Amino acid sequence: MQTSRVLRFLALLALLIVAGYFLGKRFSQPRASPGKPQRPPAARDIAGSQNLAESRALSPANLLSQIFDRLRDGSLQPGDLAAMRRMLLAADPHEAMAAILSFLATGRDARTGEGFAIQKGGGLAAAPTFRVMLLDLLGRIARDAGSEDALAFSRALLTRKTSADEWAIALRNVAWAAPGERAFLAEKMREMFAYQPWRQQPGAGFLEAFDVIVFTRDATFAADLAAMATSEDEATRRAAAAAMDRLSEMAPLDVMNYLNGHPAEFADRPFLRADYFSKADLSQPQQRQAIEAYLARADVTVAEKDKLLSVLASPGSFVGDTLVTEPSAADDPPERTAGLRAAVGEWVKGNRFPDLRGPLAQLQQRIAE
Repeated sequence: MQTSRVLRFLALLALLIVAGYFLGKRFSQPRASPGKPQRPPAARDIAGSQNLAESRALSPANLLSQIFDRLRDGSLQPGDLAAMRRMLLAADPHEAMAAILSFLATGRDARTGEGFAIQKGGGLAAAPTFRVMLLDLLGRIARDAGSEDALAFSRALLTRKTSADEWAIALRNVAWAAPGERAFLAEKMREMFAYQPWRQQPGAGFLEAFDVIVFTRDATFAADLAAMATSEDEATRRAAAAAMDRLSEMAPLDVMNYLNGHPAEFADRPFLRADYFSKADLSQPQQRQAIEAYLARADVTVAEKDKLLSVLASPGSFVGDTLVTEPSAADDPPERTAGLRAAVGEWVKGNRFPDLRGPLAQLQQRIAE
């Protein structure tokens, strides 16, 4: 009987210990402050989340507002801007464009800490300001959606001098949405060149905008590029040389005719001028005539003509990601090679250019292999 009582006592004691354990655990849980009720994760702002992990439920407008606030107060986390780009590009395009246009209309801006860097296809991999980044995204989203929202906003922006970086993206947006408006783009590029604050302190956006000249195929820019190719600023010289070289690729006949008609252009840099003529496709009768006119010019030295013939079979090309245009094809089409063989063969056979017999014979041997 006594043993039975002891067993009942021990069972009751064990029950009390277990109950006390669970009661203590319950009251040890943290409780929300009555003055700061917790919000569900979907309603939280991005200030409490790493790399926007909890902000996917935000609308594009709220996303832009919160990212901008964090940019201004210095609380932006690494990767937040890249995540915002991805989220806007993945959002409903019309909602995203409406949010971007609404924000741009406020005129607010902030530095991002990034540079001005172009990626494949003409989009920006990095943007120096929040507005430049949004202009880029607006153009990319509008292009994919077949919308003219970026075109309308960009044309309006180009009526006032905001910044060279903004102008570069606005020009690209117009080129993307309205590729036939080459005359408008050429006019705006001349306006850009004439604006002394940008010309005297050329930034990355100003220099990248030179690709718009290539897109216009306007050979009359040769005079501007020739002047800039002697600039004291090394970056400007490089940008002008690259743009002129690529312009001669995109519009070889127009460039050759312009340079033949304006013999003073690039006369002080004869080997560069020879490179621009080397883009000719001699299977095209008019381009062949332009080359023959150049080789017959008395003001062009034999050394310069020799340089042309030495590279005519395989002209060099600038490569890299550009704002508007696509890179040139890596290989020449067979028609160009056949046209070159035919022209050189006739020149040699007819002794068309006696002072170039040696260089022409060497070129004929190279292209026969």
